[in-house]
Amino acid sequence: MVLIMKEDIRIIEKPDWVSWDDIKRCLFEAHAANRKKGINMAHYQWPAEKIKESIGDNGVVLVALDGEKVVGTASVAERNGKLWYAKGRYAYMCFAGVLPSYNGKGLYHRLTEQREKVARSLDYNVLVFDTHQNNKQIQSIAQNNGYQLVRFFRASSKDHYSVIMVKWLNDCPFSSFYCWIRYHISRLNTIVRYPLKKKNETKT
Repeated sequence: MVLIMKEDIRIIEKPDWVSWDDIKRCLFEAHAANRKKGINMAHYQWPAEKIKESIGDNGVVLVALDGEKVVGTASVAERNGKLWYAKGRYAYMCFAGVLPSYNGKGLYHRLTEQREKVARSLDYNVLVFDTHQNNKQIQSIAQNNGYQLVRFFRASSKDHYSVIMVKWLNDCPFSSFYCWIRYHISRLNTIVRYPLKKKNETKT
C-alpha cells in the first residue's frame, strides 16, 4: 500500500521484492559522510540478517523508492522497557537514512513523519531512538520535532558516547527540567565511570 507519493518518490512499507541487502546497502551509503566525520554508528554496518533480526517480526520497515531503487529507509521496532522514560511497550525508531544524492529534498523529514504515523497507528505512546553524541544535526531535527534528550551512555563499541532521545505522544509525563536533569546526571556519571580511550593510546 502506498503511503506517500510526491515528486515521483514513493514511501511504502517494505515489499517482498525489496531485499534486506537492499536495506543494508542504502543505510551503509546513507551514512558514508558521517563515517568520514568520525560519527560511526556500528548498527548501520551490520549484516542484512542482523538488521532484520533487530527490527523483528513486529517491526515496520518503510522504504523510499525512486522507481524500483531504494533511496531511503526508516524502521519502527517494538521494544519493552523498565526505564524511567519508557516503561512497557514502546517504539524504537531505528535504521533511518537517505542516499546522499537525495539529501536536501526533504525526504528524511518525510520518512520520519511517516514513521511516526505508523507508530501512532500501532498504539505506541513512547517513541525512542539513539544516535552518536556528535550527530548534532539529527539531534536538532529531533528536538524541533518534539523529542527530548533523556540519557547519555557509552556505545557498545566503547569508542564513542551516544544519546537517547524520546517523544511522548500523549503529552510528556515529566517536565522539561526533569528530563534535562536526568540527562545531564547520566552524562556526568557515564563520562566519569566509562572514560573513552584516546585513539593514540596503546595497550600495555
